[in-house]
Amino acid sequence: MTRRSITRLPWFWGAVGVVGAISLWQIVSTVLRVPLYLLPSPWATLEALVADAALLAPHLATTAIESVAGLALAFFFGVGIAAAMGASRVSRGLIYPSLVLSQAVPLMAVAPLVLIWFGLGPSAKVLIVAFICFFPITVNAYEGFRAVDPLYLEFLQTLGARRRDVYRHVVLPATLPGIFAGLRVGATYSVLGAVVGEWLGGSRGLGVYMTRALQSFRTDRLFAAILLVMFMSLGLFKVVDEVGGRLTPWVQRRQHA
Repeated sequence: MTRRSITRLPWFWGAVGVVGAISLWQIVSTVLRVPLYLLPSPWATLEALVADAALLAPHLATTAIESVAGLALAFFFGVGIAAAMGASRVSRGLIYPSLVLSQAVPLMAVAPLVLIWFGLGPSAKVLIVAFICFFPITVNAYEGFRAVDPLYLEFLQTLGARRRDVYRHVVLPATLPGIFAGLRVGATYSVLGAVVGEWLGGSRGLGVYMTRALQSFRTDRLFAAILLVMFMSLGLFKVVDEVGGRLTPWVQRRQHA
């Protein structure tokens, strides 16, 4: 593989950016001799990550489960409501304004209420994640339903096509790109939502670990947890992106045309 072909790989420049950011971080923390409690170096963060690996594992698993479950819940209700809005102008008029207004409510006001109503267990964190991911999934899915060409629908109905055939050949190909666009956004928000819920109350999760690290002034552990949150968000985004690419190959071909 030549140097030119390597630079054309989709991950190459992203990897260069990450390496550059870590290198700059190391240079700043070393040259300026920043105290550990203010800005731990990447090496100190890695040491804290390795030293606390056994302690971090259950926290990481809890946050991952809450993130995936909340994203799945948002997907289920978001696509259903988007389909209802796309099916009727009346339902759109009833639902869409409330959907937009829900985003004007600060998360830090909603999350404590959810914890009060549903307790400090994982179910409350799942609902917080679902609340955060619901809007982008619903709006993008609705735009996908609006993208369905009515001429195709009329043509298939004229041919006597069954409803499931109409959905398979017209509705799904038109809506899937929008649905996965919303899922990609939701995937990046889901881990953050779980961590915020754990911050406000709970006994396990990366948010709990970060709170304890902050209270004990162990900034290196705090940065280690932040790195895990970042990479978990990236991993979940990549999974959604890969599944979306496999289910919508025509979009990929269009982008590379």
